[in-house]
Amino acid sequence: MITVSETALEKLQERIASKQVWGVRLSLLPNGCNGWSYELKYLEEPSLHSDAIFYGIIAVDPMTWGYVKEIFIEWEEDGLNERFIIKSPQETAQCGCGESFSL
Repeated sequence: MITVSETALEKLQERIASKQVWGVRLSLLPNGCNGWSYELKYLEEPSLHSDAIFYGIIAVDPMTWGYVKEIFIEWEEDGLNERFIIKSPQETAQCGCGESFSL
């Protein structure tokens, strides 16, 4: 299951509307010193045959869903910096900079 905070959902909807796309794809990519990172990417159209759809705007591919069954998406503002924070209780470790994690 994906849980999205109210603020994160509003920010996603704003960005999707401004780009005039269907939504976003959440993917798990091999990356960094700990092995994995998340990617949120604009998506013109989901694959209705294979993607899991959440909140009507977030598509998750089968490979990502196979690894991560619980995902929490939050919005963080720290001074001038703004970003989505994506976490899962299935993460076992994070690298020092926080860009990658182990499962």
